Amino acid sequence: MREDVMKRKEKLRQIAKEAKSVLWAVIAIIVFWIVAGFGVSKLHITIFHTPLWAVTGCIGTWIFSIIVVVYLMKRVFKDFDLEEENADE
Repeated sequence: MREDVMKRKEKLRQIAKEAKSVLWAVIAIIVFWIVAGFGVSKLHITIFHTPLWAVTGCIGTWIFSIIVVVYLMKRVFKDFDLEEENADE
């Protein structure tokens, strides 16, 4: 038996950790979107005749989302087989 094989309980713990992390990531993205869109709307700044809130609320949120996903992929998610290795475990 290989040592890097996760037991069922460890797999379920990892799945729960990933699900909670995704929930917090979604909350962070929503908060960023609110601040970058509605918070910046009070500033009367334009970029190429487009209000700053539209740029930060759309493109800024998109870039922030990519950063959050890269963080999750490198720090939280683990690649493991979901199928049972051995029924006797």
